[in-house]
Amino acid sequence: MTKQRAIYLKCLDCTAGDRKEVLFCVIFDCPLWPYRCGCHISSGRYRDRVERAFKTFTQVVAELQREGLDMADFLRLRPQARVSAGKDTEKVKDTGNGTLQGKSVS
Repeated sequence: MTKQRAIYLKCLDCTAGDRKEVLFCVIFDCPLWPYRCGCHISSGRYRDRVERAFKTFTQVVAELQREGLDMADFLRLRPQARVSAGKDTEKVKDTGNGTLQGKSVS
């Protein structure tokens, strides 16, 4: 298994198996975020996937736009991507002993 595949599978696990959620993930500060689609965000393949998704999943895109996000956020065309979609998120850290430690961030 390649590193890219392992990261994609981890992201798939994080989203409870929702492939669309992996693509539209708004946890921009996650260290795996740039690799979540099975290819790095600097690749043409990634750009093609994001552009196709934004054309296909109009309802999800509308929800993202209500939160102030657009395709530029997912292509990293802005100087600094936001940490979340404008809402408080729960930052969770794996402690390594089978438990998770959460901390609320805004």
